[in-house]
Amino acid sequence: MGHVHSSLSDLLGVLSNAVAPQHVRFDDGSPTAGVPPPDAPVTVRAVTLNRVGRSRREGPVLDLELRVAVECHGPEQLDNMEQLLLAVEIHSQYSVVSNGEFRPEEYSGAIRQGLGFLVRIPVALPFEEPSEPRAREPVIGKAGAGRRIRGRLVDAHNKGIPDAYIHAHSSATAVVSDATGHFEVLASPDDLQHFAVAVDGTEREMSTRTSSLPVIIRWV
Repeated sequence: MGHVHSSLSDLLGVLSNAVAPQHVRFDDGSPTAGVPPPDAPVTVRAVTLNRVGRSRREGPVLDLELRVAVECHGPEQLDNMEQLLLAVEIHSQYSVVSNGEFRPEEYSGAIRQGLGFLVRIPVALPFEEPSEPRAREPVIGKAGAGRRIRGRLVDAHNKGIPDAYIHAHSSATAVVSDATGHFEVLASPDDLQHFAVAVDGTEREMSTRTSSLPVIIRWV
């Protein structure tokens, strides 16, 4: 099983546990998957798989983000939605895509029959670097701030903190977290990053390693 498939299976297990004994099915797009069976009131389908960067842990890793649609249908869809959203919220490696982070047509194309939401799944894909060093390409412009770091600012209960000011010391720019605490900031390639974080007028200096993306910064 590939790394992307394995990460998806982990999420399916979390969602299945949340609505047990009801079933969760994965729609792989095949013709036989068009109509959900009556015993599976939750349908999951893949929407996008994007590259978000590269990092290094025990070796080089390609950081990917798989977005999936979680769709509820049937008479218990509201109760199921409630349980599924809570399950995603308490597993901090996943996050719900907030309303301003997707186009309306992206949502309507993914949620087809009932209520639903989109979930981000981080995927770490190890790979082997070439054994022969490549010729260096000329660097144009200023070195330093050279990659985008995606992360989430959360409180002690893993709840996202919105409208927080986040500034990476290795960058000249600052960002504001969205409604779910997510942010994306331009920074240097260094693994250890130092941030100035301000919440409701209180500012703190915080540091975190960025070898695994997205990073989680805890405001406690």
